[in-house]
Amino acid sequence: MKKMSKPNLNKLLQQKAELETRIQQTKNREAMEERKRDTRRKILAGAYVIRLAENDLRKLGKELIAAGILEPRDYALFGIGNDLDGTDTDSLALV
Repeated sequence: MKKMSKPNLNKLLQQKAELETRIQQTKNREAMEERKRDTRRKILAGAYVIRLAENDLRKLGKELIAAGILEPRDYALFGIGNDLDGTDTDSLALV
């Protein structure tokens, strides 16, 4: 077995480091693309649910609260005050 010279070893180590960097960059790029796809799915699904609610955001907000999805900090987005009245709403049909 031939002994590897110091310059060859250093060159190989440098190539290895460059490859590891490229691998990590590729993984990061793929993760970013998946986040974009996931965000797009959520936007489209949200638009569909808003349409099902016939653009009644207050009704939809109450449904989201009942489902445990909407947090008090987001109530205003749906025209709901922090002092929710106990009125019941018709459930949305997501079928």
